[in-house]
Amino acid sequence: MTARESLHSLLINRRRFLIGSAAAAASAVLAACGGSSTAPTATSAATKAGGATTAGGSTPAAGATPAAQTTGGATPTFAPISTAGSQQVTTSIQNPPQGKPQGNKPSELVLAWGTNQLTTHGIDGQLYLATIAESQLRHIYEPMVKVERDGKTVSPALATAWKRLDDNTMQFTLRQNVQFHNGEEWAADAVKFNIERILDPKSNADGRTTYTVIDRVDVMDKYTVNIHTAKPDPVLLLRMSGFAMNMIAPKWAAAAGNQGIASGTMGYVGTGPYKFKSWSPNQDLVVESNEQYWGGAPPIKNVRMKTIAETATRVAAVRSGEVHVAKDIPPEEVDNFNKSTRQTARAVASNRIPYYVMEVRKPPLDNVKLRQAINYAADIDGIIQSVLLGNGTRVATVLAPWHVGFDPTLKPYSYDVDKAKSLMKEAGFPNGFDVNINYIQGRYMKDKEVAEAIAQELNKAGIRCKPNLNDSSLETQKVLANQLDGMIFASWGNWLFDADNTLYPLFSSDTRATINNGKGESDRAYGNPEFDKLITEARFTLDVQKRNDLYAQAQKIMYDDAAALFMYQLTDIYGVDNWVKWEPRFDEMVWAQDMKWNE
Repeated sequence: MTARESLHSLLINRRRFLIGSAAAAASAVLAACGGSSTAPTATSAATKAGGATTAGGSTPAAGATPAAQTTGGATPTFAPISTAGSQQVTTSIQNPPQGKPQGNKPSELVLAWGTNQLTTHGIDGQLYLATIAESQLRHIYEPMVKVERDGKTVSPALATAWKRLDDNTMQFTLRQNVQFHNGEEWAADAVKFNIERILDPKSNADGRTTYTVIDRVDVMDKYTVNIHTAKPDPVLLLRMSGFAMNMIAPKWAAAAGNQGIASGTMGYVGTGPYKFKSWSPNQDLVVESNEQYWGGAPPIKNVRMKTIAETATRVAAVRSGEVHVAKDIPPEEVDNFNKSTRQTARAVASNRIPYYVMEVRKPPLDNVKLRQAINYAADIDGIIQSVLLGNGTRVATVLAPWHVGFDPTLKPYSYDVDKAKSLMKEAGFPNGFDVNINYIQGRYMKDKEVAEAIAQELNKAGIRCKPNLNDSSLETQKVLANQLDGMIFASWGNWLFDADNTLYPLFSSDTRATINNGKGESDRAYGNPEFDKLITEARFTLDVQKRNDLYAQAQKIMYDDAAALFMYQLTDIYGVDNWVKWEPRFDEMVWAQDMKWNE
């Protein structure tokens, strides 16, 4: 099996697991009503593909870490497998063997990204809904469960076991003998505090709408909690695997308040493998090993996380040894990296999908025909080849083939300039129209160059683009102030691998109305009542096929509405110094705890 085929297999198997998770609760309903399906009862240790739940399972003793649970790849009878997800996941780069390290062993590991996402909430572990922020903050904070790098295994973290009690309730058994970095004890009241904090609108958590399905949290005993949802939630377990479910110390958080946490005046307190050492806005985040970490102290003791927006500067920093792991190396640098004696380029098919929001509430893109014209005129396939050198896979909307709910029958907009011109004429713009394209640099591979190429292609069709390159912090400020119009850069790495976690937080009218303390944002512009109805029904449906059907209908609506300029699923390319032993994850998580010195 090739590396590409292996990755594809892992992703599709994980998709089967997610479908199995949804179907598990449905089978419990059948059993309760006298149906033939066997109701699964418990899940512990590690949950793998086709093994989301097991009939007759038992809950391990509190604090225990049982052996990993697998099914040998078998699919439960209650988990029908959808044919969606059959599209091949591709990457054009085969990773080379790692070379020998050069020079002296570093005293500190340096990680670099192209965008600073720690700009709105300090380094609060719960309030961001941004992948770079999550990648960095997970050094300090942890959730109750985690998704492993294979993309198909859900393992214990701060919880050691979980089981579904009924359609609307999951019970979690918590890990014992764990302390937050300030000495506070990890226990059930911490779970209740953290979840209720996120559900409180005053927290202004970016991902709050992802969790509004949760109705309440009941503390059953010191190490047991029941999480109740208002309606059945097929992806509740995955919602516990990161972002807003990263656990912070309750007493510290209550004393600091949201403003105190954002300012950093009282430090930052989680349970993770690293402790906070230093950070201030627009400066490096520095952490040091938590030697009392419940999972064992990490091999690399000191870590610095940097933002280097300019691609050439980031590349030079890896070449010089100043940076040991850097995300988003341009594809034309791969051969040079791999011919060097200091570092290699390492690639992986990415879970990230970039796209451009259409500001449908403001002219000129309040006209659906003009939005459709943009999709026909952009020549995304040509840009993938000419700018990304083939390092991207076209998608019809904003879902990847391995996401639950992906519709393989919906094909991307074709490149058709004549069609674009015809639509503009029908819309009353026979001579074309003017539109802003707002973008940043350094967030993903060739983002600036892709934006410029899009503008050039649209200009050929008479769509006169005005390029607006913003610093990422300035772009965020303008988005929050609803100051942007036209086309607005966005991208999304769906960490639940389920359509709900893309369509609801990005395109629902509910999110549009409630985000940013109800003030709205430029990048949450779309709304359609029929679309809302479909995704809301799918959100609370445990029947697998029905969910897929509902999401297929919803995708067709947003496709016809041209809710965005739909683009592609990326390939991520990292520069990795030979001193570091590490292979990249497809979910973009760059964690020092996964790395070792090559010695």
